[in-house]
Amino acid sequence: MRRRRKLPSNLSAGILGAEAATWLAVSPSLLPRPWWVTAANVAVCQGVGHAVGTSIDFVGRALIDASGSPKSLRLQRDFRPAVHIAMASTTVLTIAAALWRQDEQARLINAPEKRGSRDALAGLLSGTLGYGAILLIAEGSQASIDRFNHELRRWLPPFISWPLASLGFGAVVYLASDRVIVRSLLNQAARKARALDEAVFPGSSQPAEPERSGSPDSLESWSVVGSQGRALLSGGARAADIARLTPVKDAREPIRVFIGLDEGRTFQDQVELALAEMDRTGAWDRRAIVMMTSAGTGWLTDWSVGAFEFLTGGDCATVALQYSYLPSALSYVADHDSPVESSRLLIDAIIQRLGTLDCPPRFYVSGESLGAYGIADSFGSADDLLSRVDGAVFSGTPRFTHMLRSLTEARDHGSPERLPIVHAGQHVRFCATPDHLEHDFSGTPYAQPWRHPRVVFAQHASDPIVFWHPELFVRRPDWLTEPGARGQSAPAAQHVDVFQYMRWAPFITGWQVGLDQLTCLDVPGGHGHQYHVEMLWYWKAVLGDTAAFELSEAAADAIEEWLYQDHIER
Repeated sequence: MRRRRKLPSNLSAGILGAEAATWLAVSPSLLPRPWWVTAANVAVCQGVGHAVGTSIDFVGRALIDASGSPKSLRLQRDFRPAVHIAMASTTVLTIAAALWRQDEQARLINAPEKRGSRDALAGLLSGTLGYGAILLIAEGSQASIDRFNHELRRWLPPFISWPLASLGFGAVVYLASDRVIVRSLLNQAARKARALDEAVFPGSSQPAEPERSGSPDSLESWSVVGSQGRALLSGGARAADIARLTPVKDAREPIRVFIGLDEGRTFQDQVELALAEMDRTGAWDRRAIVMMTSAGTGWLTDWSVGAFEFLTGGDCATVALQYSYLPSALSYVADHDSPVESSRLLIDAIIQRLGTLDCPPRFYVSGESLGAYGIADSFGSADDLLSRVDGAVFSGTPRFTHMLRSLTEARDHGSPERLPIVHAGQHVRFCATPDHLEHDFSGTPYAQPWRHPRVVFAQHASDPIVFWHPELFVRRPDWLTEPGARGQSAPAAQHVDVFQYMRWAPFITGWQVGLDQLTCLDVPGGHGHQYHVEMLWYWKAVLGDTAAFELSEAAADAIEEWLYQDHIER
């Protein structure tokens, strides 16, 4: 490393491999990308392409050397200019098409001012610089291994020194990165998440209503419920709002019970406190109870909570526990059992209490993202869910959720993976839009009437949380070959925001959709991982005659506008 190294003889093959990988790296995925996601996508894909190109070159040279045919080398030199011209032309055309498709895809999700061709071009250039940095790091690593090998050969034979040098260098890099970088970043993220959990968001103030946890009458302290709990308990519709915007003039004050994650508390302690809060607030005397599981930080979607409260005329109770203060991704990595365990304990306790009542309220469950995973997988199966609750609404359910995968795999013959039909829509319906409550992916009414209890799985076609899974790295999923994908025609009812030019490629598609998860919240409602006003219609369908009034278009518009303003304020 003390002197300049010659360029590797296979550098040209590596660059050609990176160039070919660029064609796929700039191809569309589920969402249009901001420039920094494009940069990360291009840099890694070009690096992988470089490795593949050098490997192919190595194998090709070995075969040519084994054949001993100098004519093969002459043919290789003769065809090299034509190969470069053909690849360069393909690269120019591919990048031009990618820039146009980025604009088209941004318009598809109603965000033409964001993530357009300028972002794509800036990301492409930045990513190529990142690829250069990867090459420099790789060359530095190779030089270090060569140096270690040179020193070891003083005492060891080559067939031992070379593997030992490689393994030794790899171990040093792993230990250094794990202890200095990875653990440091995780600890820093945990400290920030803890500090954020202790903060009070602007606009959050202690509720005065006794129907809410954290109030002066509550058994749960305002200081313990965390920042997301404080936002939930402070905001939302009151009885006056419900009476003003709905036909229910005798609206009741909605009950909101939220139990925070305090030091020394077990999940069982939280469950017992939640039941005590439900006793104090009179939750068992309400028309309906919904148990919700939060995302990692304690966040509950105000769209779902608000829709439930409006549609029941406030004659309801919402109950939730906080099981973590980490963001969902870190929470799942740190302890993916907590969402399920905490949900199961609370659900079992509520159902047991309901069984002792002469006239119990209807019981529903709901969750979004990691919350949907926590609730869904706290039941043994879909049949178990249907036998124990009066309905459920899940939105943006992660692909690793066992119930989601089992229902999708058991879908009716001919129905797509993107919007599966289960038992002709008798109890469970998958929806990309509220239209799918009444008809299937093709626009055809369901073969079976929708019986109670009803379950809705809301999943946008552009939501990477729903469709990302490690299998994407090695296997093409069904949803990429179904009508509406790969340029095939399909009824508009099926693919509201399906981009038809997406293709599958080994490793690259898994990496692209994985990166999409980083920005899936930075899109307008109704796309990506943003489930907004459609929750009103999903809850209306699941509640059925439990709803306090028949939802009209005028009432829906007024409620949607109020929920949107409340969402903006929060």
